[in-house]
Parts: sequence; structure tokens; C-alpha cells
Amino acid sequence: MLRYNILLLSILIPLLAGCGSRQESARAYGQPIDHWLAELKKPDSRTRKKAVVALGQIGATDQRTIPALLGALKDQDATVKEKAIVALLQIGPAAKEAIPELTQAQKDADPALGALAKKALDRIQAGEP
Repeated sequence: MLRYNILLLSILIPLLAGCGSRQESARAYGQPIDHWLAELKKPDSRTRKKAVVALGQIGATDQRTIPALLGALKDQDATVKEKAIVALLQIGPAAKEAIPELTQAQKDADPALGALAKKALDRIQAGEP
């Protein structure tokens, strides 16, 4: 009986110890989301573009992703905006909070960005996964 209890404890203790542990942060390209959120604030547009693509890969698995992508829609660099729209398009219906910003982005001076925003908006509103 003592052996059974020791065996049971040797199994249960590690399991219970892990129950309160913090879940690992969402990652893209080997980096946690916090890295990509910080990269999004850097002055180099290539760095911000890479961060937006990574956030699109993380998707709605982290609640900070969509607000960060919405901020990227206001970026001065058109390519960063484009990548943010593509990321929201990829996320799809889970990005419903992007509807007002994408509606506004349809009016962008660049017709290609406006068309892409419409495509993303249509997908989000249609509820397609």
C-alpha cells in the first residue's frame, strides 16, 4: 500500500505543480508576441512590416493582436498598412472589432488598399472561417 501511495504521489505532484503555471505566450517565427508588439513601434518600416506579418500569424490567439493591427492601419507606410489589412483578412471573423477601421480604410487614397480593405471587410462580415 505504501508503494502504491508513493507511486501515486510521484505522478500527481508534477501534474498539480503544473496546474498553476502560466501558459506560454503566443509565438510567431520563434518570437513571443511581446517581441512583435515592441517591433511594431520601431522607426524602420521594414521592421514594422515584419511585425505585422508575424502578428497576422499569431492571429486571434492573443487578445492584443487585433488592436495592434488596427494601430498598424494608421501607419504612414503603405506597405505596413497593406500587411495589416492582409493579416486581418487572414484572421477573418475573429477580427470583428476591425470593421469600423476597415470601413474607413476602404476610402484610402490608394485604390488598391481600399479594395483590399473591402475584401477583408467582406470576409469578416460574412463569417467565413
